[in-house]
Amino acid sequence: MSWFKILLANINKILNREAKNVEYYSFNEIDFDPKFNNSNILENKLKYKTYYENQGNQTFESLLEDGGCLELELLYGDSILSDSFGFRNIGKGAGVTKLADLNFRYRSIAVPSEYRRIGVCSCLVLKSIIVVLENLKHYNIEFSLVNTVLIDIDDKFSVYNSILTEIVPPKNIQYKVFLVKNRDSDLEFLQEQYNRKLKKLLNNLEGCN
Repeated sequence: MSWFKILLANINKILNREAKNVEYYSFNEIDFDPKFNNSNILENKLKYKTYYENQGNQTFESLLEDGGCLELELLYGDSILSDSFGFRNIGKGAGVTKLADLNFRYRSIAVPSEYRRIGVCSCLVLKSIIVVLENLKHYNIEFSLVNTVLIDIDDKFSVYNSILTEIVPPKNIQYKVFLVKNRDSDLEFLQEQYNRKLKKLLNNLEGCN
């Protein structure tokens, strides 16, 4: 994608975020991909807004292309819980292990200070992995993250180490390869984690209201 298209996509995202009309928060399949939004999520006033960066193919399938990128925004009612969250297909040869068919790398994770430490980041990471694994069942898939945790903790890898279990300390990278042969057990484990994190998140959000 050219620099102009990237700039245009970012401008459109900012304009969308600033919109305060009712249509912004209404459910539609263009802005709220049903793969990320089931009835349980919507009943709890949560929505995952999706931005597929490929202007010519704004669908989940665009992630199969090298450079394909998705940004997610987590909403609770009228509140935007995430500042920045996205991942990109970095190409088959660019992964940590070089073993996967598809390699996705998280490129930015940021949450407003008032919503930190309540599970927003974990829900975003888990949801993104679950949806990809569910819809790309016949691919070995690597997810990786260059760790830039900003909160003050002794072990910054601990934030995601139950999800991205492998670490390359010299490169500040966390990753995990999800193999086809382990897909069912991986999805079961990830879904259990997600359900726990989601419950914690909703309890915290409801306590703030």
